[in-house]
Amino acid sequence: MIGALKVLERAIAPEMGGMSDALARQVLSMDFPPEDHARVEELSDKARLGTLSESEAADLDDYIAANDLLTILKAKARTSLQQRTPAA
Repeated sequence: MIGALKVLERAIAPEMGGMSDALARQVLSMDFPPEDHARVEELSDKARLGTLSESEAADLDDYIAANDLLTILKAKARTSLQQRTPAA
C-alpha cells in the first residue's frame, strides 16, 4: 500500500521547487498554534504510557499526517528559494 501521503509527496515534488518566493516564504512561516503543539505532546505522552484511547490515537495520527504534509510543503519551499539563490 502506497499511502495518501506518499501520493501527495509525489504530486507536490518537493525536490523540484517551483514556488514563487512569496509563496515559499509564506509556507515556511506556517506552523501549528501552541495549543496544537501542547495537544500533540499530551497525546504522545499518553501513547508512551500506553493509556491512549482509540479516539486519541486517531487524533494523534491526524496531527502526524498534517505535520508530514506541512514538512513536504516546507521542503518544496526551501528548494524553491535555494534554486534562486546563487551558491556561495
